Amino acid sequence: MKTKGFTLIELLIAMAVFATAGAAVMKTASEHMNSISHLENMTFASYVAENQLNAVFLEKTWPLKSQQKTVEFANRSWLWQQEIQKTSDANFSAVVVKVSLADNPEKVVYQLQTFVGKPDAER
Repeated sequence: MKTKGFTLIELLIAMAVFATAGAAVMKTASEHMNSISHLENMTFASYVAENQLNAVFLEKTWPLKSQQKTVEFANRSWLWQQEIQKTSDANFSAVVVKVSLADNPEKVVYQLQTFVGKPDAER
């Protein structure tokens, strides 16, 4: 007598295959969400760094000073740190801006560097 349908072993194997596939999809989705969050933080941190560098370009005092400050941007608190480094030319300074989340200041999310000339330097 022949019956139609699957045996218990066939059902168990099918369930194991679908469980493995489901776990792989969940892992991929989780990694995707983490990477989106990281990219979002990097994008917002880059905006904070660029805003600070633009403020440095508008600064009329010389020499520039290292400083740090906490700002609110995109419903988050960000800590930017501005480091001024001397160069071989006294009319230029290297400016490094590091941005991190205010609740984790040790982990730099984004860093930007440029060179700024003395405002009244003869060209």
